[in-house]
Amino acid sequence: MDWLAVQYISALNIIHYMHDKYSYEASLMALHDRDVYRTMACGIAGLSVAADSLSAIRYAQVKPIRDENGLAIDFAIEGEYPQYGNNDERVDSIACDLVKRFMQKISVLPTYRNAVPTQSILTITSNVVYGQKTGNTPDGRRAGTPFAPGRTRCMVVTAKGRWPR
Repeated sequence: MDWLAVQYISALNIIHYMHDKYSYEASLMALHDRDVYRTMACGIAGLSVAADSLSAIRYAQVKPIRDENGLAIDFAIEGEYPQYGNNDERVDSIACDLVKRFMQKISVLPTYRNAVPTQSILTITSNVVYGQKTGNTPDGRRAGTPFAPGRTRCMVVTAKGRWPR
């Protein structure tokens, strides 16, 4: 998680620097007050997938299936586990812990122009692209399936949170 936080903030710092460098928002910035309170919006996509995957690993038997190079390409899941979106404190606490920990790691990193990091679990379309680029996950999600939008559970799961196979 440390590595991911550094990569994420580094990318956001570059994006914000490039916004300033090419000044395509200069006329809008002229409308700001003299003292600008700068924030850096950090978003999270795939929270329910991450929480469900960690829940499956903790509460069920999850065995990685590896290819000839040792890369995990699928997962065999035996047993039940609490799934996000069913008002179950066991998995909800995993999701909360992920959000808190990631924000703590982000908040100590230097940001462009000393912006204050903020966090959102709302995604617009990134959940679709990230899901397309992510392989099978320990919760049973199949490769290429979009992540859930925002903080909801994935729409293709059943009422009890099961992925169709």
